[in-house]
Amino acid sequence: MKVALRYILQILLLALCLIGLSYLSFQLGTVTNSLLLYLPLVIGIVLVHWFGWRIIPVLLINGFVTLMIWGVTHFDLKLILISTHEAVVALVSWLFVTRIFPVANTPRLGNTNAFIIFVICGIVIPITINSAYVYHYSFVNGNLDQVALYWLSDFITILPISTALLYFADFNTTTHNFSFSGRLKPRVIFELLLLSILFLLLSFLFPFDKYWFIYGIGATLFSLRWGFAAAIVLNVIIFLLSYLLPLFEFASSLLISKGSTQHLNVHLGMGTMMFVSLLVGRVVTDLNKTKKKLKDEKERVDKINRELQQANQELDRFVYSVSHDLSAPLKSIKGLVHIGKVDLANTADYLDKIDKSVNRLEGFINEVLDYSRTNRKNPEPEVIILQELIDDIKSKFEYMDGFEKIDFRCALTLEQVVADRVLLRIALGNLISNAIKYQQQYKDHKPLIWFRSFRVAETITIEVADNGEGIREEYLDKLFNMFYRGTATSTGSGLGLYIAREAIQKLGGKIYVQSKWGIGSTFGVQLPVPPSK
Repeated sequence: MKVALRYILQILLLALCLIGLSYLSFQLGTVTNSLLLYLPLVIGIVLVHWFGWRIIPVLLINGFVTLMIWGVTHFDLKLILISTHEAVVALVSWLFVTRIFPVANTPRLGNTNAFIIFVICGIVIPITINSAYVYHYSFVNGNLDQVALYWLSDFITILPISTALLYFADFNTTTHNFSFSGRLKPRVIFELLLLSILFLLLSFLFPFDKYWFIYGIGATLFSLRWGFAAAIVLNVIIFLLSYLLPLFEFASSLLISKGSTQHLNVHLGMGTMMFVSLLVGRVVTDLNKTKKKLKDEKERVDKINRELQQANQELDRFVYSVSHDLSAPLKSIKGLVHIGKVDLANTADYLDKIDKSVNRLEGFINEVLDYSRTNRKNPEPEVIILQELIDDIKSKFEYMDGFEKIDFRCALTLEQVVADRVLLRIALGNLISNAIKYQQQYKDHKPLIWFRSFRVAETITIEVADNGEGIREEYLDKLFNMFYRGTATSTGSGLGLYIAREAIQKLGGKIYVQSKWGIGSTFGVQLPVPPSK
């Protein structure tokens, strides 16, 4: 009930507005030498493209009332049919543009094809149908010159106004709100003002019926410079200066008003000029969009090429380092086996060294596997209890040298996060491994590792801090490079921190380090807060 009542009220309100425009058009029609403007025709086309077929009853009401404004008191069948011309014109425009020749996946007037279809199907065909009504008007009485004049008048009125309203504004039938687009740059607005002043000055100097092409040249050049949106605004300005301004008394001195609004050739020229300048503007805008797309595509390809070059460089380093880090422990084992055969008395020592070499080789192979998993893994977010994850990672390293001496402390303000478990485990595993591995070795040192977690705004931070060796400042910016070793005592492959960074980047986060040589290091992982569902 409320919806129906609201619809009826909207129809009545729009009908009142159109009736007001009809009365204004009637008054304008009484001005000597004025263009026979019928404003409800253009507004009807705009409304039907905004609101759809539901606006048709409003146009039917206005068409009937308009005849009464023009003095009709007795309605026969012919006059009733004539009163439907607004509704028919609007409906034909809407049907041809949105149903018969729709342009898929393109905003209204969004490209050259859509603009041409709108002009032909949304304006030319409907006003040609309207000419059949005009032909039967009593004051036209079948005069084809008058019919042509009215056709051109309608075209010159509808083209700039409907194009401006439909391009810059749209009505969402779902939210029942207007949206606006196509803002002009300040420089464009400034040049439009200058050009408007220039056209106004020209109106005092040159008769419009002889020099109308000056406007056309200016509009076309301006369209070439600034594109479609600027061309639309300029055509509206030209329309106001050429056809509406001369209707007022203060503009009587303009040479533009000396009978030119009744010249068929002037209308034909102006109509052609408006269409060409808008078409040029639309083409220029499309070319600019294509140019921008090509530029963006080139940047994307360049970025891919840079990434490929980087990947090739990393692959070269990877192959070299892998071959070295795989062969070194194997050569060590081979040498120890050979010595052990000769020196049987120290076999236990040699076996212990072989065990360390095997552990080193196994650790490197695990890092290579982590690197492979990190590259191939697509993040699968899940809720992770941080304390459980840290305890699980610690259990993996409990047989490392010096593990039993370390005091682990947790200050987890944030107890859980949403992230991919595998990627976060790989990243934190490498950070914890380094914190255990690079503790200071002097006798009275009490190794300590802290775990902290907290949230600031939309960022979650997990920190792993230690009081170990620390890292010299000059090494910090290279620390996350592939195969880089940050200390002289480093026994790792140099892959760990690189893998940790890659894993965190896949989670949409970043990793940072703060360190002082001889005091300790803090590695932090920052992750974005996932959007709430």
